[in-house]
Amino acid sequence: MHELLRSLDLQPTIEAVQRDSRLDFAQYALLREAADAKLYHLMGKVRHKLEQHPMDNLLVEQDLHELQQSCTRMSQLLQTSCLALRRLQLDVQEQRLAREALESQITYMKACLRRSLASFDESA
Repeated sequence: MHELLRSLDLQPTIEAVQRDSRLDFAQYALLREAADAKLYHLMGKVRHKLEQHPMDNLLVEQDLHELQQSCTRMSQLLQTSCLALRRLQLDVQEQRLAREALESQITYMKACLRRSLASFDESA
């Protein structure tokens, strides 16, 4: 099942997200499952590398697992925060402030990803 999820062409869905389009539940669930499948595949590769090189950092797979759990938790917190903010019946200006605050958190995480991935290019 994970192999099938990893091989799906999610480019149209990813492009929809990048255009700020709202995904339906099926698209959202598929994107989440595919992301998990890709991370589990990476964790398997890491486990294999660690078996070949036992002196390497044994916490890598654990860190990846914790990252996956944190992403799931962050998604849940974003959803519950938006629901709570909606219940407050914010005015337009307050809604804009809420949107900017939440999107800033995601932008910060994306910047962290880009900075961290740059180390791949530097090590090659």
